[in-house]
Amino acid sequence: MLNKFKGQFDNAKSKATRSFEQGREAFSKTYEDLSTQAKERFDSKAPEQIEAWCSWCGDHTTHDLCEERRLGRSSYQCSSCYFPTSPCRYCNNMAKASSLGPVKNSHMAGEQSGKLSEFFTNNWTNELCSEHDGSIPDFSRAHEKISCLSEFEGLMKPKQRNLYGMAKNTAAIVGGVAAIGTGAALAAPGIAAAMGTAGVLGAAGTGTAISSLSGAALTSAAVAKLGAGGLAIITATGAGLGGKAGFGIANAYFKDIPDFKFVPIRENDSKSSKHTVIVINGFLTEDDLEAKDWSQSLEGHFDKSPVWLANWEAKTLRKLGGYLSGGSSSSFLSTTLKNLGGVGSKKMAESMARGGLALTAAELAGNPWHSAMLNAEKAGALLAEAISRTEGQTFTILGHSLGARVAFYTLQALSSKDQKFVENVVLMGAAVSKDEPLEWNKAADAVRGKITNCYSKNDQVLNVAYRLANAGLSSPAGRDSVFGIDNLDCTDFIDGHNSWKQNLPEVFERIAISSGPVRE
Repeated sequence: MLNKFKGQFDNAKSKATRSFEQGREAFSKTYEDLSTQAKERFDSKAPEQIEAWCSWCGDHTTHDLCEERRLGRSSYQCSSCYFPTSPCRYCNNMAKASSLGPVKNSHMAGEQSGKLSEFFTNNWTNELCSEHDGSIPDFSRAHEKISCLSEFEGLMKPKQRNLYGMAKNTAAIVGGVAAIGTGAALAAPGIAAAMGTAGVLGAAGTGTAISSLSGAALTSAAVAKLGAGGLAIITATGAGLGGKAGFGIANAYFKDIPDFKFVPIRENDSKSSKHTVIVINGFLTEDDLEAKDWSQSLEGHFDKSPVWLANWEAKTLRKLGGYLSGGSSSSFLSTTLKNLGGVGSKKMAESMARGGLALTAAELAGNPWHSAMLNAEKAGALLAEAISRTEGQTFTILGHSLGARVAFYTLQALSSKDQKFVENVVLMGAAVSKDEPLEWNKAADAVRGKITNCYSKNDQVLNVAYRLANAGLSSPAGRDSVFGIDNLDCTDFIDGHNSWKQNLPEVFERIAISSGPVRE
């Protein structure tokens, strides 16, 4: 027994010795390699000029040497945007930097408190270019056009691995402040300069910065009021659609809405057709994941045009659809919506609406309607980007419920473009504030024909769920007329929020009678 134990011990010791020697040898080689690289870097002279893509402006430009550093990366200046740059650690592109000259260390010598953070603020340099940190999919495709909506997903495919995202997921990197959405104003090339900001994106067009979507961050009425004001970034950068600015924004929003894509309902000849119809869902149920309800309702209309479903937030929309069909009773909101699956009683709706006003900010943030309403704005920016890149096409957009909200913010983003891509828009049961005439006028400016707001006063889901989602601070267009645009009162035949698509032929007929044909 003793000999057996001694043999096992000697064997283990031998393996440990071999492992130690192998480790020491590998470490020595790594040390020698790093030493050689450091010496070569120290001995080599930084080039006076570099031709490369700039992570600030997104252009392929000349970068002029400003401050040479032997051990660290040298500082350059982009000849296009004049912002400071430095070579990316992993490719030949240029990363963003904060300074053109020497390290600003005047405060480090003193004993003043609070200056350490200022030192790092003044001297940061990104390790990665915008391709490698996931800010932009591909510098070279920033201005690329597509012939069909089906090509949009491929256009947004990243050229490089998102090394920052990988590091964040594996090493739990934290830092920065989150605004509503992604902070794409800072991540996208050129957006910070274009918007004149280097700080956190303001909320709901007010300039109010928030740190998260929970707790006290939502106590501000400006944040809770998800009316037509929306995310400032959408309209502030609308002019960048179809270019590098819009490319960066769309890429950032793709991270928030990863299931955004275009699903063919009726393809026809998508690439040769001059007109495309886009439909956008609100709630989803298991029966309409393939948009059969849209397909059936559109029979006899737009027969010569391809019809595409703009798919977004499918998981959340199915969750909300489950609430409406009685699939959940785990929360105050789900119970409310479950009881509102049909027409619902006015007395109950008023009671629930009053209860909604007592919700805390944290409960408001956890409301799936609130989250979906925010993401509808991002989906609108994505849709606008896709539309603005599709050559030789005009569009009709049909949106229901939260899908009508997506359509509204699509128009908001497109309104700054000189070209009008959209022919007509039909909104049904729209989850958008009706009390923002300037924003509705802006949306209407993006349309060649008209926006028709189809509403029903029987829509108790909007009456309760919409008000719960924004603390009762705005009224939905899906229940009343909107000043300054075409309105169609459908109260006599729409008995609830989920009655719109099955009655779409009647809606089209009434629009045609009142103001001209919808049928192609």
